[in-house]
Amino acid sequence: MEIDVTDTGSALTLRARKRNERRDRVFEAAIALFVEKGFDETTMDDIAERSRLSRTTVFNHFPRKVHFLEEWTLRRRLRASQSFKPASLAGQPVDEVLRRYMTALSEVSLEKPAETRALQPATLEYSALLFDHPLARDLADVVAVTWAPLRPTASPDQVGRLLALGYFAAVLRWAEHDPPRFDLKDELVALAHTVLNGALVGADARDD
Repeated sequence: MEIDVTDTGSALTLRARKRNERRDRVFEAAIALFVEKGFDETTMDDIAERSRLSRTTVFNHFPRKVHFLEEWTLRRRLRASQSFKPASLAGQPVDEVLRRYMTALSEVSLEKPAETRALQPATLEYSALLFDHPLARDLADVVAVTWAPLRPTASPDQVGRLLALGYFAAVLRWAEHDPPRFDLKDELVALAHTVLNGALVGADARDD
């Protein structure tokens, strides 16, 4: 019997697409419930019922409830990183790149403020922010790839950690009040400027 390789590939692609659609369906149901009820108050049974999928399907895609938070932060970081192309960062002014990145991060938070207010505190509660957070690594990579001239006492990892800690602190302060008491974009851009002012060689002279 002759096997049609093209058809097999199409079937696999269709299967993968259906799986991704179910994953998105589960994810969107969970996020909506976290906003409505709270992260701790939402159960996996609630998510299965809202998504109209089986409990087994929910666990197949997200074995633990905290995995929804990890997926949420990942999607936000990926969207923000679209503000630049990693391959084209070499030699670009690091302050300009980070300004674009911080602006993009603020826009992601501002696009769905209720979601940010409901989920950001939970993501920090269940993440290793003070030790090793993916956003800190992303920011460190940006600094390293741009070949930014750092002072001997500074490093890309250090700058990434400081920026990530400052970012989360700013978002939490912003989310504490509705309406917010300050502009999140301005706060994050100022944060990047302040950190770089202490990390870059000759930054003081450029400010004069």
